[in-house]
Amino acid sequence: MQTAQLDFDRLTEGLATKSDKIRVLGRHGARTADIARYLGIRYQHARNVLKEAGLHKAGDAPENQPKGQQSYAWVELGADGGLTIPAHLLTQSGLEPARVHVRLTEDGIEVLSQAAALKRAQAIMAPYKRPGVSEVDEFIAERRREAERE
Repeated sequence: MQTAQLDFDRLTEGLATKSDKIRVLGRHGARTADIARYLGIRYQHARNVLKEAGLHKAGDAPENQPKGQQSYAWVELGADGGLTIPAHLLTQSGLEPARVHVRLTEDGIEVLSQAAALKRAQAIMAPYKRPGVSEVDEFIAERRREAERE
C-alpha cells in the first residue's frame, strides 16, 4: 500500500479537483475502492466519476471481490454502541486495534485511523498554509505575548 500511496501522490500532483484525480487514477488502473480510500470520499462518488468517464470496471465493485476479500460486512451494533469489525476488513483498511476517529456523516458513521484523520485535517488546512511560516511558532509567540500582558 505504501508504494501505491506514493504512486497516487505522484499521479495526482498538481490536480485541483477530486474528479480530475479520480479520472487520472482510473486511467492508471487503480481500483475504485482504492481511489475512494485515498481521496477520503465515498465509493459511490469515485464510481460515478469513473462511470461517466467510461473508466469504471464492472468487476471492480466490492460485491464482485473474491469471498473473504469483500470490502463490506453486516455486523451487529450493540445497545452500548459496541461494534465488532471483521478481521478481513481491518486487514484491508490497515486499521489495527487502536484509537480511531469516529464521525457522524450524512450517510452514517465514518471510522478513520489516526493517520487518516491527520491526513484529512492536513488537507483541509493546506490552502491556509503560508510557505516559510511556522504556524506553531506564531501561535506560541502569540500566547507568550498574551501571558506577558496579563
